[in-house]
Amino acid sequence: MKSYEMTLLKLQAQLKNFGLNPAEWSLQRIQSLTYVIQNRNDENFALYGRLEYRNHKPQWKSLEVVSL
Repeated sequence: MKSYEMTLLKLQAQLKNFGLNPAEWSLQRIQSLTYVIQNRNDENFALYGRLEYRNHKPQWKSLEVVSL
């Protein structure tokens, strides 16, 4: 598995820290530190996520609702 895919899996797992079920969300990178997080059951429900690196590991800095 490539490092990018591993990073996506780690970021997806971290969604539980925001009260989200990681299995219900898919991630798509927009820029190096920004992602769209889309609900798999409702395509109209999307979040905008920003990353930061702590100890050379990516972590979510913030999540905000883009559309409902």
